[in-house]
Amino acid sequence: MKHLKTIAFFSFLAFAILPCCGPKTPEYKVKLNNANGVAPELVFHRYEDVLFNLDTARFQEALMEVQDQYQPFLGGDLTDPLAVKYLRDFAVDTFSVALYNKVKKAYPDLSEVEEMLREVYRHFNYYYPNISLPTQVYTCVSGIDPNVPPVIFFDDALVISLDWYLEGDDIYERIGMPQYRAERVAKAGLAKDVGQQIYLDYVQRPLKRNNLLEEMVEAGRMCFFVEAMYPELTDEVLLGYTSSQLQWAEDYEGDLWADMVGNQCLYASDLEVYRTFLADGPFTNEYSHEAPPRLGEFVGLHIIRSFVTANPDAALPELMGARDLQAIFQDSHYKPKK
Repeated sequence: MKHLKTIAFFSFLAFAILPCCGPKTPEYKVKLNNANGVAPELVFHRYEDVLFNLDTARFQEALMEVQDQYQPFLGGDLTDPLAVKYLRDFAVDTFSVALYNKVKKAYPDLSEVEEMLREVYRHFNYYYPNISLPTQVYTCVSGIDPNVPPVIFFDDALVISLDWYLEGDDIYERIGMPQYRAERVAKAGLAKDVGQQIYLDYVQRPLKRNNLLEEMVEAGRMCFFVEAMYPELTDEVLLGYTSSQLQWAEDYEGDLWADMVGNQCLYASDLEVYRTFLADGPFTNEYSHEAPPRLGEFVGLHIIRSFVTANPDAALPELMGARDLQAIFQDSHYKPKK
């Protein structure tokens, strides 16, 4: 696979000759912003406030007193000494307590969380009025456990681990999280993760994908769904890119596409091609240390944006439910400029 050439002079000109006013908001974005559904009444419960303030001298008894109100966390057998010990150990652990204190500092109240969730729920209701999402919302501290998703939907509850959204905190690098992942942590990432989980749990249908093109279209479709649920998300947060990585992808989108086509990657299904364009990491080594990871996801999102621009009457549920990913690509008329 040939690598993209960096042309420093023209890159300089691109930054030097900037327009004096901001770009016009794309029509598809205007439509997303104007999608006004009805947000249900959400009820919030701060489990972290309960757990980390229980009387440790009578911990088991105190747990039982709040068990009914916090079933997503305390639905097990609280007469089991091992279960109670596990919860008590977590509640008094110095790292867990430190995380709780950080969460309370970043989220002294849940006004930001409530606003984001109401926006996501409002947009979802506009497109899917016949699907009800849980209205009982629980926040917690999970210990930044990589085995526990930061957002989980149960039948009657939404659980959010707030310690995954400590924007600007160095705790993530201190516990050994790769720097590129730590840099992505943002409060707005909560809205992204909720939207993504809604897509996976309520919208996506099992669909076999046979090649890189179909993988990219599906990845882009999920990204666009998240954007539709919370249109004010920046592309940096939506894609998990830094500003410079996003700029690189936008600058070289046409060259990247030409490279994919010229090297017959679109209909390839080998692991090496998938790894190059879909694997996460700090960058895409095959191109440049400035190139972001998951370039296939970036291209896929732009294919979907091209589709909704070329097909303005296509409804979001129709797009999300379409099973012919090749047809979506063809109807998008995607052709980035070189």
